[in-house]
Amino acid sequence: MNQVSNEKISRLAQELYQGPMPYSTHDLALSVALHFFKDTEYADQLRSAQLMARLLTLEWFQEGKVAPLLMKSFEETLYKMYK
Repeated sequence: MNQVSNEKISRLAQELYQGPMPYSTHDLALSVALHFFKDTEYADQLRSAQLMARLLTLEWFQEGKVAPLLMKSFEETLYKMYK
């Protein structure tokens, strides 16, 4: 929803992708999103985007595209921060 610059997203995605943990495309996207949703600097501006992100993530999970533990962490984190 264009709340975080493409440069910041790309930089973080590259850092995570080049790290020691292998990522599928969807797991990497979820990890990047989780990073920004957890960052208090972005909390207010991402409040409106969190519901759409949670719905999309649920869809990916149901399709088997994301790791269950990552999905659980994402949902629990967003629930606590944006309830």
